[in-house]
Amino acid sequence: PDFQLIMENMLMAEGYTTANDLAKKFFTLYNLNKDLLSKQMHYDWGLRAIKSVLVVAGGFLRAEPESPEAGLLMRALRDFNLPKIVEDDMVVFMGLIKDLFAEVFDA
Repeated sequence: PDFQLIMENMLMAEGYTTANDLAKKFFTLYNLNKDLLSKQMHYDWGLRAIKSVLVVAGGFLRAEPESPEAGLLMRALRDFNLPKIVEDDMVVFMGLIKDLFAEVFDA
């Protein structure tokens, strides 16, 4: 399936106006996670995880409509995935988040 297109449509359905750019970042993050992080049985970078992250991101947008959309998606990605990332992969994961969402990472 075309994950990036699915992400973009789901972001639009959740109310994101910058869905195209955010979908590219989301897709890039999950592809790099798949390639760069260690192989763990509990890691899920598929549609189920994508849907769950986007539902959380949509909730953030509805709760904080004035916040930057990129920051809300970054928070959803970080908050949803951080608990399952093993310690050895933490530096890589947070580095990817920081690189992809540099404009809002420290906000």
